[in-house]
Amino acid sequence: MLKSVNASMIVEAANKMLPTYLPGDRRNDAKAISYKNGILRIQLRSSAARFSFKGHEEDLLKKLGEEFPGSSIKKVSTFISKNPIRYEFS
Repeated sequence: MLKSVNASMIVEAANKMLPTYLPGDRRNDAKAISYKNGILRIQLRSSAARFSFKGHEEDLLKKLGEEFPGSSIKKVSTFISKNPIRYEFS
């Protein structure tokens, strides 16, 4: 139970931080969707959003590591998808 609570807290924190890494018109084009085995998965809605985010992965990992020192967040994995993620259906 603690792992899943921690994972959801990491995803939530990442989602609060992600808009700061994208320009104004792309701020809502990135969403952290999961954290498992040290890998944070981020959905980007376009290649332009991916390009804008590229290079900020290490900074995001550093900030998340500071906020969650007991977690071993090792890597950010991104993918492009225009499809709404499951959280947008509610």
